[in-house]
Amino acid sequence: MLKKAIIKSSILILIVVLILSLLNPIFVLKLEHRRKLYQGFYRATEAPFDVVLLGSSHMHSGINPNVLWNKYGITSFNYGTGGQPINVTYYLLKEVLKKHTDPIVVVDLYYLGYNETYGKSGYIRYVLDSMKTSTNKIEAVINTTPKSYWITYVFPFLRFHTRWKELNQEDFYYDYDKNYYTKGFAATQDMYGKDNLSNPNITEKAELPPESKEYLMKIIQLSKQEDFKLVFINVPYDPTITDVMPSWYKDSTKMFNTVSEIAKENNIPFIEYNKKYDELGFDFKADMSNADHMNVWGAEKVSNLLGKYLVENYTLRDHRNDNKYSQWNNDYNYYVQEEALTALRAAKYVEDYISLAQNENYILIALSDNYSSLNKDPNLQESLRRFGLKLEEKTTENHYMAVINSNNVESEVYGASKFNKTLTFENNITLDATTSSTNNNMPGLSFNGKDYSNRYHGFNLVVYDKVLGTVIDSVYFEDAYKIKR
Repeated sequence: MLKKAIIKSSILILIVVLILSLLNPIFVLKLEHRRKLYQGFYRATEAPFDVVLLGSSHMHSGINPNVLWNKYGITSFNYGTGGQPINVTYYLLKEVLKKHTDPIVVVDLYYLGYNETYGKSGYIRYVLDSMKTSTNKIEAVINTTPKSYWITYVFPFLRFHTRWKELNQEDFYYDYDKNYYTKGFAATQDMYGKDNLSNPNITEKAELPPESKEYLMKIIQLSKQEDFKLVFINVPYDPTITDVMPSWYKDSTKMFNTVSEIAKENNIPFIEYNKKYDELGFDFKADMSNADHMNVWGAEKVSNLLGKYLVENYTLRDHRNDNKYSQWNNDYNYYVQEEALTALRAAKYVEDYISLAQNENYILIALSDNYSSLNKDPNLQESLRRFGLKLEEKTTENHYMAVINSNNVESEVYGASKFNKTLTFENNITLDATTSSTNNNMPGLSFNGKDYSNRYHGFNLVVYDKVLGTVIDSVYFEDAYKIKR
């Protein structure tokens, strides 16, 4: 009887575990970190990376794999997540090593300064909820979270079961490949505009928080056991921001001086980028998005210098001309266009917009149903001629349409009555354009059935990106200075 009861109980437990395992990925929050870590951990089609990048948001916005690829042909992935404690980094690294054997492991050590026993739950879930159930995950849960929360980390459904009312199609059919071209990196195009208030020339040393030191040494020991190369970095930020945080070490600059000693003792390079501003050509005001994180331009500078260090000190093959890695070139081109899109949509002034719109991968459609009004604004005319447009003076032809493809003016026509044209380009790109739509009597353009009209009389410009395969912007030039969307 006892044996049968044990068997029945075991079967019941197994069924419950199976059900929870099926429900976990449905109910867990679909955050971007989940997508990117899944890509980095489990994406079946990816060959092992040359370099893996780990750390908190400083790494997430700090080292750009697309820069490493374009400049040096290095394949890499950025596993940085917001608020990632060093103990979580350790278990994340162990998960990475299951697939990506013998990489160069670059770890940003900013979070060594965090002196709480456990990190914030939401930050830890970025990583642990993205891991498949395994011995490594169980160990991570036990060692990085409070005991009272263990069951909800092993089975996230128990934490998120109340989401059943808000479940949508994405929860059941989550696109794990979306945005893979970023390779885990994300940074803004904001500019901080303030100086770094810290003193990078402090030479005194200070002890690390005990938990931080323990896991720093565990990472070092793991590198010796698994025989992978380890590089420590600290990307630019202003340490004075953490001096006032109760959960943060007060003397982080002194702490990193101690880290430098530990790294040297273990024959591990430690690159302190806060002391390399001249070599980087780093402008804190322009290259940071805030006191704590770099923007895309700052990240490009640090990524370039890191890549230079890696190729000069390790044996790394340049894959850029290897057909097996052709998708990396495609992903890089896609990434460049996405960054261009962000800058274009952020532009507020005509001069800036015209400069950004001169992109070899753009098709520009200029439309107007009130062309004669342009004659009253010679400054705007002068600006628009930078596209190569003639913009002839007309008095009766109020309808105007021009096509600029890869910075070349393909057509420029004027008429007394409206134009309705289907424009066909390479790769079967078809755009339907009119200088006076039936619904609102204003210029408009549609693509794949979607209307991109601006609903303004006057000079309108629609931008189609051939790499991204869609219309990315539609603006109206009100005068020679400001644009409207």
